[in-house]
Amino acid sequence: MVSRKIQIFLVIMMCGVSIHSNIFAKEQIISPLPTPTQEIVDTSIKKCSKSCLNNLFETGQYFSFIALYSGTKDKALREKFQAASSILDSIILPPLTDSKNGVRIALMMPQKDIGRYSMTSVDSILTYLIARGGNFEFKVFDSQNEEIENLITQYNKAQEENYDYVIAILTSKGLTNLLENIEITTPLFIPTINQKQAAQFAQNKNVFFGGIDYDKQMDMMIKLADSKNATLIGLNDDKAVGKMLGELLNTKSQNLIIQEEITQQKTTNFKQSFAKIRANIKNSMIILNTSVIKSGLIIPQIANTKVLPIAFLSSQMNYNPSLLGLMPKEDTKRLFIVNAISPINTKLLAFSELMNADLQYDWVNYATALAIDILLAYNDKGHTRFFTEKLQNNQVIYHNKFYGVKDSHFIPVKLR
Repeated sequence: MVSRKIQIFLVIMMCGVSIHSNIFAKEQIISPLPTPTQEIVDTSIKKCSKSCLNNLFETGQYFSFIALYSGTKDKALREKFQAASSILDSIILPPLTDSKNGVRIALMMPQKDIGRYSMTSVDSILTYLIARGGNFEFKVFDSQNEEIENLITQYNKAQEENYDYVIAILTSKGLTNLLENIEITTPLFIPTINQKQAAQFAQNKNVFFGGIDYDKQMDMMIKLADSKNATLIGLNDDKAVGKMLGELLNTKSQNLIIQEEITQQKTTNFKQSFAKIRANIKNSMIILNTSVIKSGLIIPQIANTKVLPIAFLSSQMNYNPSLLGLMPKEDTKRLFIVNAISPINTKLLAFSELMNADLQYDWVNYATALAIDILLAYNDKGHTRFFTEKLQNNQVIYHNKFYGVKDSHFIPVKLR
């Protein structure tokens, strides 16, 4: 994904017809009905080079390609521009049955603070709205960072422009800065935070949470170890999520015998850390509260010693196919991960592949698309849903399950 700032303001004026691209003042009449419009505005400071544009096209990022294309004498790129426009024009939208005027979604985000999610969240929302079909309006409100004044300004703008819902990609700091300093009247959905991390705001009826319940996932791993009479060894990342999971493990488990913080240096040379846990590995389960790359390097180093644990366990942070590519196939037999992402609706999956939006493995993207589905169903009981998760006291309740590995793919398993 090319790093850039992008604001997308997408308006579908009619339903039941194909999307019409109205880009750079070029109009194409494709129906005797009033034509829908799609405006993609690039606000990037950096320009996208020829190779950058070619990469966007080849990887199927057609919205990004069109947004960053600014006209060129290059015949091949002009042809790709036409092809990208045709691809988007070919998507047929089913009628919208639950609203004559359509839904208006605002995405609020601190672009500088959330990195790649400033783009993937856009892709996830567009994937859902296009797959769902019908009239919709979508706009990004970029607060740049999570400073109080900037967050309040952007939320107020979305409210003043009469958007129905605000989806906000925030950290705990941003959530606190916003909710402690403004009254939330337009429904606000936070896909990135679980309500347990923001208990002081749980009574706000207009604030919804979609974050993963790491607390529950940790309980599942500890319960599994207890059922096998296994002791636990915790290997924790030195970053925020890893430290948080390590603290949960330390608080909850009575059978935790060793915890080790794993820095990048320790990952590449695991001998010292391994020496600390070697004598206890055989009858233990190792809980990996480490990133995908660290986990993919640690597991083979332990397996090479021929002193293996009963199992390697991990939470949502390691539910990523990239992990399997870092490990020898034989090492995956002992790997089990708690995952909250349910199988994706086939129609939504098809559009997510077109939009290059990873809803299958990236839980933030999944939760962002789910946020819209939840909000629409919350206000219209007749809304046909793509997801099965429900709200309970304004928190999404996920279907956590253990996943193992078969033929280099994650599959649900029952562990007893």
